[in-house]
Amino acid sequence: MFIFDTTRCRASARAWSLTWCAVASIATALIATATFAAPGAIARSTPVAHIAVIPRSTPVAHIAVTHHSLSHQNLKAHAASGCANANTPAVAASNNEMRNAVVCLVNQQRAGRHLPRLHANPRLDRSAQGWTNAMVARSAFTHGSDFSARITAVGFVWSAAAENIATGYPTPRAVVNGWMASTGHCANILSPTYLDVGTGLSRHPVRGFASGEATWTQDFGLPMGHHASSGNFSAANHCPY
Repeated sequence: MFIFDTTRCRASARAWSLTWCAVASIATALIATATFAAPGAIARSTPVAHIAVIPRSTPVAHIAVTHHSLSHQNLKAHAASGCANANTPAVAASNNEMRNAVVCLVNQQRAGRHLPRLHANPRLDRSAQGWTNAMVARSAFTHGSDFSARITAVGFVWSAAAENIATGYPTPRAVVNGWMASTGHCANILSPTYLDVGTGLSRHPVRGFASGEATWTQDFGLPMGHHASSGNFSAANHCPY
């Protein structure tokens, strides 16, 4: 097996900042376009976020598919209910409670757009948590030189992988809403490529990038030898929401 990467970076300067990146492995029978995000121009206000995504084409996950007919109002109503601790500040809950809330909210966004749910994976949790801790400790808001190597290092053998990061968002709902409002982050969350997800968090911001509470990492993966459970790129193609 060998890996072929192309790189893309995007950042937006708002009250927060978002970027995205991704990587895919290529075996002899598998050819995919990969994108990889590196640090971009970051707004130094509250809050801040980065993402990593893996598309099947260029640009990220933009493959023409028939758009579904669900209204934005119905999707927002669906996403607003049913997740314990969705509005609980990270400083007031356990890491497990926060992880469960983020995954629940992500899966509500997917279910509302006819996509299969992602499964929490303990290896991806370790990858995401380790990187969250590192960003806070180093005051560095970045995916690093190779986020996929971190995912490999925890024993997750992947054929596609992606990552979202954020800092300055105090609650699970705030960070998921922030990601959904950014094209690249949203496309990661709604990509039909991935089956598994891991979540990491710290109660502290990345110094110099946000003044609010909490830093978050979410790693996405498709295990080697598995196939995506859906080919529906319609929702991802219409990000953000």
